[in-house]
Amino acid sequence: MNEIKIVFVMALITLLSFNVNAQENQNDETKIINFKPTIKINGRIQYDYEFLNRAEEDEGLNENEFRRVHFSATGNVAKRLKYKIETDFAHGQLGFRDVYLKYTTDKIGNFIVGSYTEPTSLNMVTSSKYISFNERAMLISLQNFRWGSGLHYENFGLFDGKITFQMALTNNGLNDEGFVDHSLEDGMNFVARTTTTILKDKEKNQIVHLGLNYDSRPYKDLKFRPENHLGDKYQYVFIDGEHRNSIGVELASTFGPLSIQGEFKSQNIDAPNKSYIMQSYYAYASYFITGEHRPYKHASFGRVKPKKDIDNNGFGAVEVLARYSNMNASKDVVDDNLGLPEDINNISLGLNWYLNAHARLMYNYVITDDGNDTLGNLNQHLLRVQIDF
Repeated sequence: MNEIKIVFVMALITLLSFNVNAQENQNDETKIINFKPTIKINGRIQYDYEFLNRAEEDEGLNENEFRRVHFSATGNVAKRLKYKIETDFAHGQLGFRDVYLKYTTDKIGNFIVGSYTEPTSLNMVTSSKYISFNERAMLISLQNFRWGSGLHYENFGLFDGKITFQMALTNNGLNDEGFVDHSLEDGMNFVARTTTTILKDKEKNQIVHLGLNYDSRPYKDLKFRPENHLGDKYQYVFIDGEHRNSIGVELASTFGPLSIQGEFKSQNIDAPNKSYIMQSYYAYASYFITGEHRPYKHASFGRVKPKKDIDNNGFGAVEVLARYSNMNASKDVVDDNLGLPEDINNISLGLNWYLNAHARLMYNYVITDDGNDTLGNLNQHLLRVQIDF
């Protein structure tokens, strides 16, 4: 019933937005707009090598993969109607990413129907083209998938741009099956996020970002890797779990070439006579030796542009970074998942070389401590070649 109410409110807001724009255009009735649909082709390729081994094992995992092979078309079918169709061909399989129609308004935000990024954290809404490390922090594993298919809303201009608000009501279908959901009666995902910048100085490239996010979802087992993509997964099962609720806080800042970012998220899994809790956090810092900065827009970070790239007799941009992350399971979780760790800790060191704004080389060294005294820590060397266009 709550989901029906949310849908009704979002539909009402949409109708009001059409009315607002109709009133704005009443004085332009005599002006005829002959709009021609537009199209722009985009894509990205991320090619990875991963070398993983436990400290007490002689042999490890040495593999490579196309981590992402995205191809997309974007454009407008009307002045205020935007579209995007993006698919991923990694591993020779087709999967939906951004597949949506977006109606934009000047005053009350944008309304999206289709598959779109769920606004569950700063790390999640930042595109894989722009994230600093090869893999996002473990914290994002508390969300099933980056995209959700359904109804979305976003407004980045509240109070003269000082406040942003995003909301989504999405289905639980699989992206490689077209987000078909045959079990709507089990519930849908509701997500909301709001952010503000308490400091924003474009001339000095300084910002301080604060954010709060919330999501409510049907039950699902928790599966994730410790910040690699080819290694083994941890799988936590919550006996008689019925529903999941998460709340998270975000903090990030840039002061010229120095960037600091961190988040905390806590997830409660409802079950009779149980209190399942999974908590995760991370903190990282990056610094551009060559003086660049991480650009900030629409409550996330964007494309780094070297001051002098390889096409202009330059060396590009060089970024060094470090991250610490943790995933913690409550006593009830550990009791029902014997053999799985109570705490998982990662220490990551990274180096990024931006040849220009659309190509970079990445290296991460990650140490994972999951309390396995027999096999020891997991050591990870991750390399990536990335381009986008």
